[in-house]
Amino acid sequence: MWKMKKWLISIMIASVLGGGYGALQYESLTAKFDNVINTIKTFIPSDGSKEKTPENTVNVTLDHVVDGDTISVKFEGETKAKTVRLLLIDTPESVKPNTPVQPYAKEASNYMKKLVTNSKLTLEYDSGGATDKYGRVLAYVYADRKNVNEEMLKEGFARVAYVYEPNTRYLSEFKQAEAAAKEKKKNIWAKDGYVTDKGFQE
Repeated sequence: MWKMKKWLISIMIASVLGGGYGALQYESLTAKFDNVINTIKTFIPSDGSKEKTPENTVNVTLDHVVDGDTISVKFEGETKAKTVRLLLIDTPESVKPNTPVQPYAKEASNYMKKLVTNSKLTLEYDSGGATDKYGRVLAYVYADRKNVNEEMLKEGFARVAYVYEPNTRYLSEFKQAEAAAKEKKKNIWAKDGYVTDKGFQE
């Protein structure tokens, strides 16, 4: 992936240099170089590290947050919003019919809102299909290039759950994030016995 990006950048630079200085005004040349630099910056995070750009992605806009592990988004060119269920995570219930609001559910929902509101959102699909039996889109959600699924785990608002092959691309990283939050007793992990293999219980 990084080699492909470097190749793309090289092509862009070559197009600028090969355009012929006689036909290009100084301002036009400067603008082209600015575009190249801006493109390079999108590939390199501010901390200087090489960040993997996800494949199988699509940009979306936020419609609203449903709860801590579900959001509603609109795809480009579409007016009807679609529900997105974040892969590999589960948060306490706050809007499930006939289910009382569970501890930390509102906090998880509010943290989700903090992450995705006024952010550039991207969905990344895994290899096991883009929708579930309920018609919800299954994806990893990125807010300004930050993996929201993983952030919910890091802050102790979610547990790793609903692990079904082959949608397990980031399972190892997610388990590490979950373990770190559990060790620090963050949020859902602060209440002994609250998190179980089947969900959450009071």
